[in-house]
Amino acid sequence: MQVSEQTLGRAISRSRRRSGCIRATIACAVALTAVLGCTPRPALEFSPATLPDAQVGSTYAATITVSQAATPVGGATVSGGALPEGLELALAGEPDNTIQISGTPTAAGTFTFTVYVWCYGTNVSGQTATQQYTLTVG
Repeated sequence: MQVSEQTLGRAISRSRRRSGCIRATIACAVALTAVLGCTPRPALEFSPATLPDAQVGSTYAATITVSQAATPVGGATVSGGALPEGLELALAGEPDNTIQISGTPTAAGTFTFTVYVWCYGTNVSGQTATQQYTLTVG
């Protein structure tokens, strides 16, 4: 599909007159897809959706796998809430696109936190995503 610069300009101009950033973003994405012949990257997916429970004083290990990444996951952090005391989150070396939560929890409770991941970019920005988890320590 060929789209001229004039058509692209009209799509962007019209999108600016509409209310809301989302419409402008969608219009630009559609226009750029047509011009460049590329498709938007899919949303990252986290698996599992829930984490297994932990026990105070017992070694804990859980693995989160990130799929739909167009490029490798470059980092992972807790961006909201907090892990239970004694646990750490780290990007695993192998296999690719996995995150490890490990350690020995020192206090009981229910802990809600958000995992943020980013992927390496190529000629464009890499993908990013968040996933909220709740971990119960008994």
